[in-house]
Amino acid sequence: MSAQIQIRIQGRIYTLRSQQSEDQIQKVVSFVEKKLAETAAGRSVDTVDLMILTLLNLAGEHMLLLAQKAQDDSEITQRLGQLERQLTLEIDDNFGC
Repeated sequence: MSAQIQIRIQGRIYTLRSQQSEDQIQKVVSFVEKKLAETAAGRSVDTVDLMILTLLNLAGEHMLLLAQKAQDDSEITQRLGQLERQLTLEIDDNFGC
């Protein structure tokens, strides 16, 4: 069941409906606020531009993480294939098949 929770980002109040716990939502809000502050550091930008720049930064980070995960998955699959071939050879050698 989804619950309503009010959050504040950049001084504006938003009402969300979520199945996540209030604690988890507050962690997300804190993360977003931190990212907004990082983007705003040393800049004078309006709220909409700040949000867009922050979204672009987050999207870029997300895409890099997805690419890294895909590479890691590929390396793990390759390594598992090597281990499977080694095990097959060891079993064949030990049982004379």
